[in-house]
Amino acid sequence: MKLMPKRDFRRLIGPVSSYLGSSSALLASSLAVLFTFALLARHLGHEQFALNATITALTNLGVQICGLGSQEALVRRVAQDRSCYPRLLGHVHILNLTTGAALFVIGMILIPWMFPISADLGITLLATALILFTNIILLKIVWLATNSYIAHGRFAVANRIEFIFAGLRMAAAAVACLVVNITTVAEWAVWNFAAHAVAAVLSLAAIQRLGRPRFGLLREELSIGVMFASQFFFKAGRNNADILVLSAVAGSELVGSYSIARRMTEASYMSVDALNRILYPGYAAAALNGVGRVCAHAKRMLSVTGGIAITAAFFVWAISSFLPLLFGAEYISLPLLAQLMCWTVVPVAVAAAAFEALGAAGLQRIRARIVNLSNLIGTALVAAAAFLIGLSGMIVVTYLLEIIIAVLAWHALTQAASASVAGGSLKVDPAESTTDTKAA
Repeated sequence: MKLMPKRDFRRLIGPVSSYLGSSSALLASSLAVLFTFALLARHLGHEQFALNATITALTNLGVQICGLGSQEALVRRVAQDRSCYPRLLGHVHILNLTTGAALFVIGMILIPWMFPISADLGITLLATALILFTNIILLKIVWLATNSYIAHGRFAVANRIEFIFAGLRMAAAAVACLVVNITTVAEWAVWNFAAHAVAAVLSLAAIQRLGRPRFGLLREELSIGVMFASQFFFKAGRNNADILVLSAVAGSELVGSYSIARRMTEASYMSVDALNRILYPGYAAAALNGVGRVCAHAKRMLSVTGGIAITAAFFVWAISSFLPLLFGAEYISLPLLAQLMCWTVVPVAVAAAAFEALGAAGLQRIRARIVNLSNLIGTALVAAAAFLIGLSGMIVVTYLLEIIIAVLAWHALTQAASASVAGGSLKVDPAESTTDTKAA
């Protein structure tokens, strides 16, 4: 049997080590979220837990808008030229603060009106303010720290930030539920805010080590950032429309069980996400040599991405029967929902591989067109299925949408690569000709 040459083996060690570190950090973060969910599900009861899940679904929409996708430009451009970091950091800070403030005001109007947390208006307003500041502004600061270090190729530090953040959330949930014995969303809002505040302070200190910001807006990045943010906003809209509709037509047990099953599926995707964020700087570098080169890289990694997704889905399916032991016996429908939904991670991972390549090739408009249109239509279809048919129809529509999106994404990437090789007939916006990554 022919052994791998030492030179090739050494080249493999770096990416594998980075992936193991990244996946471990994201796994710790996912476990922290699941641990938090388990404690909250048990201590809040299905009614308060369902309320918490519904409000979180709304703030998930807000955090996608906050910053208008500016962190994408940070990672994309700094990965190619480190000297532009101060300007990009100042650009991100300005957009995060201005949009975060606007979203905070909007949330303070909508949430108390749509989903009052308490019969006491004062408690509702205070808890809402804490939730919005935590789930949008503080969370965005932590993401900025991890993205800043990823942009500089310092994955170990980014992983460390993720791990510390995960540990703080776990500690807050453990103390709040096991020691203080909280029973309401308002009480959890205080502890959740405390954990995120500590993480945000540490994140700001970590960001400062990379250099001071140079404040000013980069006008050429505004439209690209909006396109990038819009993709995650519409995707978040589709992913959270189901919970919002279910909260209106179904009981709190079903809403709670579905929220947990969704979180399990999202957690299983972290293993794929860990690979994508390591591959992205390489895609960005390859993009300088044309779309075809990026497409070739993405195709080579597709089997790895798919294999990781299948393994993650199978793991969730295997442990689904034991989930009531962790989250509570009152969540009767949880095992079946987890088994039905866990395989959606596979088409999502396949589509993500193509979307990463499209973004890295500077084809943000093509990517945005596919993501936004499919998710806009998908939001209406998922909501209609949930309202007219019920949970089973909603799950079927979700699978069909994910498969269609994956097919469209790969068709667009291969067409772009063919057009590029054929003689540059594909025109890429000069302002976009650098690349893309995850801002969220």
